[in-house]
Amino acid sequence: MGFITWIKDILGFGEDDFDDIEIGFSSESTESLMQSLANVSKRRRSLNMNDKEQRDQYVREYCDMMAVASKDVDAQKVEYQQVTQRLADLEEIDKLPMADKSQVRIRAKKIISIEQEEENYVRPARKITETQYREMERLGAEIPQVLAKMKEDEEYQMRVRRDLNLLEGEKGAVAYQRKEERSKARSARNLAFVSIFGAVMAAALLFVINQAMHVKVEMGFTILAGVFALALTAAFVMYQNAQSGIANANRKLGKAISVQNTVKIKYVNITNVLDYNYSKYKVMNSYELAYIWEKYNEEKEAREHDTDISERMEEARRELYQMLKHYHISDPSVWVYQPGVLVYDEEAKDIRKQLIVQRQRLKKGIDFEMYNLENAKKELEGLVRENPKYAEEIIAIVGEYE
Repeated sequence: MGFITWIKDILGFGEDDFDDIEIGFSSESTESLMQSLANVSKRRRSLNMNDKEQRDQYVREYCDMMAVASKDVDAQKVEYQQVTQRLADLEEIDKLPMADKSQVRIRAKKIISIEQEEENYVRPARKITETQYREMERLGAEIPQVLAKMKEDEEYQMRVRRDLNLLEGEKGAVAYQRKEERSKARSARNLAFVSIFGAVMAAALLFVINQAMHVKVEMGFTILAGVFALALTAAFVMYQNAQSGIANANRKLGKAISVQNTVKIKYVNITNVLDYNYSKYKVMNSYELAYIWEKYNEEKEAREHDTDISERMEEARRELYQMLKHYHISDPSVWVYQPGVLVYDEEAKDIRKQLIVQRQRLKKGIDFEMYNLENAKKELEGLVRENPKYAEEIIAIVGEYE
């Protein structure tokens, strides 16, 4: 067994199936590689083989280079085989009888139709949180009734509030009326006091005149008595009317307060009911609940659409996959996600061109890595050949990379 073969066996670079790959480089690449080889040769000549640290570092650099190159070759080889297989699949599909090809296109068009439907679907903007969505989903059966009742309760609360405002206004009007009647009663009392005081003063004056001047004042007393009687009667009537007005105002005020208290109880009760429902459904009012319910229904419809599209797409892709499998296509999963290739000739040509370009680039990459790998092996072989006393040590280092 030759040294190169032995190195290949240790590093896992045995015979491969790249017979179809020709190693070739452009003139620029060849010149670059030749220059690199010249630099390598110069570096080996400048290497102090008696320095173990330099020697080991040099050998490990090439072992690392071979390990990386081997890994890259393996990865690119897999890609190369996949691309080649896809090109073969395209050829196989193209060779199908017209009837079979027609069936394939029907199923591919079904996938394209579903994709276009999904593309044209305008999804509403999501304006509620996932927590709100789950809550509406949980309470979905009762929300319409709850929403109607909440609106009814809010309208009732507004009516009760208006009634309270009206009662407050009525109570203020009655209170003002009572105040006016009390003012009239005070005026009546004042009139009676003034009448009595005026009558006493007039009588005293008449008495003084009678005594001092011996003038007869009987007529004066008669007139005074008449005027006093009329004033006192007017004051009494005014007072009585005022008292009657006060009593009437008090009755109205008492009734208004009683009705207001009853309405207040209704208002407190309906407010408590609404506050409980607001807390239960985490909203500020029925308008917010209606908004969340509306957005929930939009989101629900969108999710149902997504589910429907997903199920139909899965079924359509499964049908196409089974049909391609029946026609011995090696990797149907690639084409169920590229249905346009199976329907439109131009798209198929474009994909074929892309695959050919990919394969060419992979081939160049593999060629380059294989070239580097062979040169690294040759470098280590030359190192062993030129320094036989360090052969076992070099081989031991290479062995670490198995």
